[in-house]
Amino acid sequence: MPPAEVLRPGLTRLALAASWLVPFAAWAAPWFSELRGSYRNLPFFEEQPVGHARGADLNRLRLEWDAATGPLRLHLAYDHELLAGGLVNTPAFRAAVSRPYPTWADADARLLQKGAVYWRYRLYRGWVSLDEGKALIKIGRQRVAWGTGRLWNPTDRFNPVDPAALEPDEKTGVDGLLAELRYSASGALQWAAGPGRGARGVPRRSVLRLRDTVGGVDVSALIGRIGEETVLGGDFAADVRDGGLHAEALFSRPAQGASWTQVSAGYEYTLTNRWLPSGLYLLAEYFFNGAAGRSAVPAPGDRLSSRVRHLLGFAAGYDLTPLWRLEATVIADAVKGSAFISPRLKWSVAEDVDLTALALWFTGATGSEFGDRGNVWALQLDAWF
Repeated sequence: MPPAEVLRPGLTRLALAASWLVPFAAWAAPWFSELRGSYRNLPFFEEQPVGHARGADLNRLRLEWDAATGPLRLHLAYDHELLAGGLVNTPAFRAAVSRPYPTWADADARLLQKGAVYWRYRLYRGWVSLDEGKALIKIGRQRVAWGTGRLWNPTDRFNPVDPAALEPDEKTGVDGLLAELRYSASGALQWAAGPGRGARGVPRRSVLRLRDTVGGVDVSALIGRIGEETVLGGDFAADVRDGGLHAEALFSRPAQGASWTQVSAGYEYTLTNRWLPSGLYLLAEYFFNGAAGRSAVPAPGDRLSSRVRHLLGFAAGYDLTPLWRLEATVIADAVKGSAFISPRLKWSVAEDVDLTALALWFTGATGSEFGDRGNVWALQLDAWF
């Protein structure tokens, strides 16, 4: 694949121009704007099917600009990513980056791909909102965060995240419109919509959602269209015995093929006693995927996917000291016996710097949920400025 020395026209050039305009705009209008940024360095090694590991070093610089005047707010977040290492030369990586970024707007481009180096830019977020208190309208590339699950969110048909991903905190975002009419302190009618673009694997979406708090329980219900599917769903979250009980479900009826349902349910609790003064966070969650094993491949980022129907997830976290935190996530394949285990140890090096050592371990037979994935070891440095 040749280097992209000449950027694609259209929104890609607009996104690149934004990277230069953001600092200037923040300087020119300091009375209502803020410029900030973050840097992530993520060197990692991944086992390959042939039995040896290939490594890569991810460097991501993200610049963010917020500007506000009255009820109007503008937010831009722009990324430069440089990945270097042997993993860049693998067929799997070349196939992955050859697919278009799963967004409607063409606001990303490869700047260089040569040897063991891959460099790209992208518009991570870019939206404008008008918030009048009772009503909100937001247009642009944004995160539509729906659902109550901690590991799985079936009702999030905009940006569902694989809990076994290397960077589960990275959300693609969706290009579209979010409108919200707030009829009470806790209740609102929401409408999220986005255009489709088949060439980039993006389905057309239009979903209406009602959320409220009833008797101390947060509830929501939704109905809409995702591509050729009609979807119905809902979720709830409630405090039960000093912990949090949550569940959500989505029913889909495609224009062709059989209907399917996805459900997640879980309970989280923080155990505190004289041996655990900082509080041990515990989570248990179950995921049922009625769409598992279907031949139809969903659009990238369209819905949660798995090979098996039943998955069990567990998570724990504890602050060893004010600067050190130990976390672990375990997901068990309840059908074929495979498992995913991810321990993380985070050190707050400074007020705006975190260093995390982490691993992604996969066990199981070939063809199981996790048996075909290679183990990953990584060291993650995050800095904010």
